[in-house]
Amino acid sequence: MKLNERQKDTLFKIFIIGVIHLLFFNFYLIISAISGEFNWTVERLTSSLAGTFIQILDLVLFINGVVLFLYIVAFLV
Repeated sequence: MKLNERQKDTLFKIFIIGVIHLLFFNFYLIISAISGEFNWTVERLTSSLAGTFIQILDLVLFINGVVLFLYIVAFLV
């Protein structure tokens, strides 16, 4: 299958964003494991420093997932 330059660029971006997504998800798991809390409640998220980091990681993972989805759609079009 021959890919044009735009498709190669999109595949590279999908790979890079996927790696970043996995990296942040690993951070999420590490912080959850260190704090011993995998079921984050609202009180725990708002009252601890680890909860603040988890909220930031959730936001980054969500945005990264949306961007990844858009790049996949752009690749298929």
